[in-house]
Amino acid sequence: MPVPAFLIAAALAAAALPGAAPQDTLTCQVGTAPGQPVTFTPAVGFLPRAVTAKATLVLTGCAGTGAAAGLRSGRMTVRGTGRAFCTGAQDIHGKGRITWYGPDGRPAGVSTLRPAANRVQSYNPGDMLLGGSITKGPLAGARVSGTATPTSDVSGCVARGLTSVQGTGTITFAT
Repeated sequence: MPVPAFLIAAALAAAALPGAAPQDTLTCQVGTAPGQPVTFTPAVGFLPRAVTAKATLVLTGCAGTGAAAGLRSGRMTVRGTGRAFCTGAQDIHGKGRITWYGPDGRPAGVSTLRPAANRVQSYNPGDMLLGGSITKGPLAGARVSGTATPTSDVSGCVARGLTSVQGTGTITFAT
């Protein structure tokens, strides 16, 4: 049972080469905000077509090194476009914003996210929004990658199309 693709693959390794400057890395749990699924316009379906995806995602349980060590959670709003179908997406572009919070729960800065990928092959319709780069703010210059698992029913993608999905997963930021 194929399912749409979008939230972008695997977490990055944080190992630094001997003699190299230490990297700033941050890994968080990511999930759709309660009552706010990732939405697709038009619906993702069997055949590739231009689709816009929008999401409000909650980042929790963040653990980081270097400059990222003070970031504990965040709220990410993101919008991306790409040619999508039930088992993949390509030519992904977009924009987003992450409001970060520190250990005390107070705001710790705002990052600008540029979702981007040439191709995503996945079974989750939101993966296209979990990859790209941070262009401004905390973690500027970081590569972003993540994956998520749907927590809502996506089995009707081929037959009926998919207009929304909820999910949880992991997202990593590495400079």
